[in-house]
Parts: sequence; structure tokens; C-alpha cells
Amino acid sequence: MAIGTNKDQIINAELREQFQDGLGKVGARFRQINPGTHFQFGLYPEDQMVEVMRRRSRSGLAPDLLLVNGDTALRLLQAGLVDPFPAHKDQLALFNEEELRRLRSPDGRLAGLPVLVQTQLSCFNRQRLPEPPSTLQELLNASANGHPMGLSLDLYYMVWIVGSTGALPAFERAVLGQPLNPAERQALAGWLAWLQNASNQQRVSFLPDQPTAEAEFKAGRLDWIPCRSTVLPQLRRVMGSALGVAPLPDGEGHQASPINRLRVLALGRSSSAAGRRRALAFSGYIVNPLTQRTLTLGSQTVLPANRFVTVPVQSSQVLAAMVAAANQGLQASSLATLVHTNDPRIQLVQTLLTQLVFGETTPSGGATKLVQILQARP
Repeated sequence: MAIGTNKDQIINAELREQFQDGLGKVGARFRQINPGTHFQFGLYPEDQMVEVMRRRSRSGLAPDLLLVNGDTALRLLQAGLVDPFPAHKDQLALFNEEELRRLRSPDGRLAGLPVLVQTQLSCFNRQRLPEPPSTLQELLNASANGHPMGLSLDLYYMVWIVGSTGALPAFERAVLGQPLNPAERQALAGWLAWLQNASNQQRVSFLPDQPTAEAEFKAGRLDWIPCRSTVLPQLRRVMGSALGVAPLPDGEGHQASPINRLRVLALGRSSSAAGRRRALAFSGYIVNPLTQRTLTLGSQTVLPANRFVTVPVQSSQVLAAMVAAANQGLQASSLATLVHTNDPRIQLVQTLLTQLVFGETTPSGGATKLVQILQARP
């Protein structure tokens, strides 16, 4: 199994142990009913997965299974590096139709089978910030009251504010190359104006990337940051009971729009007949309700893709926050499909945002540049 890691994850011994521990336990239970199966895991940067699989396919060493983000699975399918997933009707009924649409190529082929959802959340130090901000205004109020707040300049961790400021429809229209009316352009300028206003606050820090934000948070120099659910175990090891988790702040009449990652299993093309049978058997095993519930409760870092698995939110504040984050992220599902992880427009937008927070461009001028960037075809 080849596992894609996101750019804010460093492939090191700790990360390998984390995957080995989680997937290894699932594999051990699977071997009880399929004793002839042996698991071997390899970690690769998600944005390099197409090139890595192209090299491995040429040598006949492509994996039986790939655990990757949904948009990566689509790119691999379109590049001819994975086979369409032959899910049957009963299996497809386990998942939300919106998630399946995200995984279908224009000709209707399914790039992979949904397995897990990784959510974006707020992480806060409950010893210093007893109540996390639930709105953008509360976030700025908390900073004004002496609480250092951190935001990452990584676009993936800033899109949630697009929804909170009411600019998500305009953002999506621009990505689709559609013309924007004055009100939509003003909505984009409103998002940028909020970011620039936040950057002018004495206790709001914009960090160059998410790992830096997390390091500052763990060191106690920040009371609040956006975070991903998969980083919670690392934060908890450092902060213990001081770590608080909550959904990202909404806006006035607008819901936050975090980009929640859909993790899927895709089929490698070099499998033997026996390897393909095992890969399909394991895919069915990992999405059954008992396995999905075990993965969710055991890690409390992911949510089940199987829509029939009930998450016991009353038993865990973390799970409740993750479910709320998943609901917030539904409105950004189409955007996550339109802009894949290595889209060249991402870096251009991040450069623009850096100029904005350092005062080198205005929200109105930035909105004009933003539309030009987003409407350009990658």
C-alpha cells in the first residue's frame, strides 16, 4: 500500500510509526479472516504521487492499493496509473452521493473508494483561552483582549475564511472561469479586507506555513490556531489536557468553509490476480461499519466515510467538533474538486496573500489580481 502524505506532514520515523500503528492494527484484524495476506506500507509526498507511480508502473512495481486524497486519485486515474474502482451498487450506497461525485472522472469512472475524512478544526489552549472563538469577530475580540492568535499563509488553511466572509460562491465562480458581477468582486475584496485587518492586529500573527504555526502553538506562544484533525495526537503529547478542539469560526450569517480531505483507496495497476482479489477484499473490509467505527473511535483523528456509521458525539468533544467541521466543509466540496493539491494557481494566490498581509496591495487591488489568477486555466 502506497500512502500519500500532505505537504504539511514531514515523512519521518514518527509519521511512519503513526501509519504503521493505525493501519497495522486494521491489517492484523483483516489477516484473521484472510491469513495469507501480508501488508507493506510506503509513504510518499502527495504532490509527487503521480510521478512516483509513473516510475514504479514502468518497472512493474506499482502497489496493490494507494491511500490518497480524492483529487490525487482522480489525477492518477486520468494519467492511467490506477484502475477504475469496480464498486458495486450496494457498496456505493454506503457513501454520500456528493463524495462519490468528487471521485468520478468526466466519463463516469470511479477513481477510488471513500474511506475516511480528515477535518479542519480550531485548536486552542484551554488553560489560557477558556472559550474558543465561534465567530470571526470573537476571534479578533480575543486577540484584542490579549490572546495571541495564529493564522497560516498556507492557502489550504485560509479557505475556511472565504466561507465565513461570504465569498465562497464568488471564489468558485472565478475558479470555474465564469465572469463575476460587482457584488461578487466585492465579496472577494471583503475576504481580503478581513485578512488585512487581522494582520494589523497586534496579537494576530500570520505564519509562513502550517508546521510553523503548530510549532508556535506547542511552544505556548499562541493561544489559538486552525489545525487538522490528524495532528491532534502530536499536539496532545505536548499539551496534554490543555489542548482544546472546536469548529472553525463562522461569520455573520455565513458558515466557515474548511477544506476537509476525503481519503480514498485506489487500485494499483501492477497487481497479480491474487493481489487484486486481496486488495478488493481489504477495501470492502475497511469500509464496513465495524471497521469504520473502530478507526474513528480508536484514533479520534478521522471520521468514517460510511454514512451509516453513527459517531457518538455526546461521548467526545473532539468527535463533536470533527462532525461539526465535516458539516461546515460540505459547502467547499466542489471547490476541493476543482483545485487539486498541486494546482499552480495555489502558489500564485499564496504570494498574493503574503503581499496583502504585509500591506503591499489593497483588498480591492488584490481582488482584481485574485480573479485574474483564479480564472486562468492551470
